[in-house]
Amino acid sequence: MVAIFVLAAFLLFIAVDLIVLKFQGKYHPAFEPAYRQVDLSIFDRNSFTIPSNIYFSKGHTWLQKTKDGLFNVGIDAFANMALGKLSIIKCAAEGESLHRGEVVFEGTYGNRKVKFLSPVSGEVKFVNRNIVGKTISDPYKEWGVRILPKDFSENSKDLFSGKKASIWMTNEFSKLKNFLENDLFGTAAVGTTMYDGGSLSKDAFTTLSDKSLSDFEKEFLSL
Repeated sequence: MVAIFVLAAFLLFIAVDLIVLKFQGKYHPAFEPAYRQVDLSIFDRNSFTIPSNIYFSKGHTWLQKTKDGLFNVGIDAFANMALGKLSIIKCAAEGESLHRGEVVFEGTYGNRKVKFLSPVSGEVKFVNRNIVGKTISDPYKEWGVRILPKDFSENSKDLFSGKKASIWMTNEFSKLKNFLENDLFGTAAVGTTMYDGGSLSKDAFTTLSDKSLSDFEKEFLSL
């Protein structure tokens, strides 16, 4: 009887201790998670704007038709948020003829470089030199090149707009979470709220290996 009383008292003390620690936002040493939780700058699917007058490509560039029949091309918000503090360091040259899938932008985040592919074939008519070397802050206003497309009706079959773009972007969000989870083997870099509805760390990619970054380009920036 005494043993049962002692055991009950012991369990009661542990329960009270756990409740107090929970209110303090701490963990009991016996139940501390195997991974370290950290506070990170995060973004979620609600952060994404899907403008109705913009076409999106699988390589996370966008196009918007101008009044003169040309198309502005830039890097979308998904790529900008995923990589964090992304800057365009090089654009295709004025007068250059691009084929769909050729490099239209070279970007940098931190000390790493990444390439973006042209979503359409055509001739580069203008380059926005004001954007080169600067961090992208408003992705759908800060275009990089203006293209006169060739066979746009054919290329447009592989582009997304409106509701189709919204569904595609949501799927890309889920795919990115899975990609980071598989490559990082932990939630610290992915975002502490990843599993409860979907948040990701803006600076998660600073922790990835060169191979993982190459895999990211193949998975998300290829056409």
